[in-house]
Order: sequence, then C-alpha cells, then structure tokens
Amino acid sequence: MQATCEETEFVLLLHGSAGTSSIWRGVRDALSPVYRLLSPDLIGYGRAAPWSGASAFSLAEEVRRIDERVLCCEQAFDVVGYSYGGAVAIALALANPARVRTLTLIEPVFFCGLRYAGEQRAFESFEGVRNRFEDALRRGETDSAMRDFIDFWTGAGAWDGMSDELRRSMRSMAGKIQLDWQASFEFDPGPAALRMLGERTLLVRGDRSPEPMRRLVDALHILMPGSGRGVIGGANHLLPLTHATQLSALVAAHLHAASERTLR
Repeated sequence: MQATCEETEFVLLLHGSAGTSSIWRGVRDALSPVYRLLSPDLIGYGRAAPWSGASAFSLAEEVRRIDERVLCCEQAFDVVGYSYGGAVAIALALANPARVRTLTLIEPVFFCGLRYAGEQRAFESFEGVRNRFEDALRRGETDSAMRDFIDFWTGAGAWDGMSDELRRSMRSMAGKIQLDWQASFEFDPGPAALRMLGERTLLVRGDRSPEPMRRLVDALHILMPGSGRGVIGGANHLLPLTHATQLSALVAAHLHAASERTLR
C-alpha cells in the first residue's frame, strides 16, 4: 500500500527480521476499520528490493527507504515497530521527531538500551546469539545458524518443526538477517536521545519471551520516562502473530490516548 498526500493520517507498521509485512495480518484486520495502515516490507524481505551492498549497511538505509514511501505526507503519523522493526522505528522517530506522533515498540532489538541500563549479562546473551549465527554462516552452515536463531526467539525445536518450504524461505533470508544484527548492534544514539521519545512511546512484550528481551523492554521503560508498558500473558516473541487481538487493543488505546492529548 502506497501512502499518498491525501492519506496523511496513518499508522506505519514495521515488521521484524526473517519476516515480511504479512505478520501484521491480524493487527491490520483489527485496526483497519479505524486507521489507515501502511505496512512496507523492509529491505531484503518480501517484495522489497534487496540490499545493494554499495555502502555500509545501517538502520539509516531502512529509514531512507521508508522516507521515500511517506515523503509527500507532511502531517504526523504513528509508528508500530516489532523486533528489528522496533529498532528501525526508533531510528525513524529520531530522524523525524516532528512527524512521528507516537511509537509502539514491540520487543525492539535496541540492544544498546541494555548497556545504558547496566544490563551487561542480557546484552552479552544477545551478543552470543549473534556471534553463533555469524560463525555458522562463515562455516557455510546456514541450517545451523537459522536453527539457533529461530529456536532462541521462539523456543527449542521451532526450526525443526517448520515445514520444508518455510525453512527454505528462511534460509534465503540469512544474509539479510546478518545485516540486521550488525545494524542493530551499531545503532547507538545515546540515552539522552532515547529519553526524548519517552512520552510518545508504548513498549510491549510477552511474559514468555526470552529473558534478555524481557529485561530489554523493562529497561527501556525506565530509560524512557513517561513511556507506557504492556505485558501480554502467554505470549512469546511471536506475539504479533499469536496474540494479535490483545496487541491491537494495546496499540489502539495508545493511539486514542495520544489523540485525546492533542485535542486538549
């Protein structure tokens, strides 16, 4: 869906690594009667063009591609970012502070938040997952890399439980996932920049997500004064897929509250 100048009030939905905009299907069904929604595929996923490799990759490249989609729309818009898309959402908001009205960050992989909060053990847990992933790719062991990656985020045995077709699709994403890891770890705007986004931000996590991610979301809630926090019971990192109804309710409440503040 391409935003136009006539459709300036919309919610931007940004998916995570190893996925596409299709992850928002349930959220779109819940929110589309009220909001205009734009859910692009990020670089190298779905129908989006792959990364050209012409320069060093960073979150700024994702932001540039998104800006091209919404450049003609001058009014403020809301951003919902999941996992890697959550890190992209933060970068987008810092690059466009006057245009991003609200942020909803669903388990964002903003790893520097753990360092700001002194959560070194959780930070090193994520580093370990990244290092194992990259080491396996260097050895040419794509299946091993993807198995460890998928099982970390969604539970032991998840990779082996996938269909052959889905595993083939996931293997094709391994190179971009590696870039996502690198860009997410390198993104370090500083705690002061993060604090500026607090009052417009809702943080969401599952109560069964990996412990380092639970710690990250809780740390960000403290680092972003005025932010809200929602915890969805029974959910792990796949919560946009498995708990779309509960997630949509949290997003809608956050957007409604922001609208009420604007009208006062």
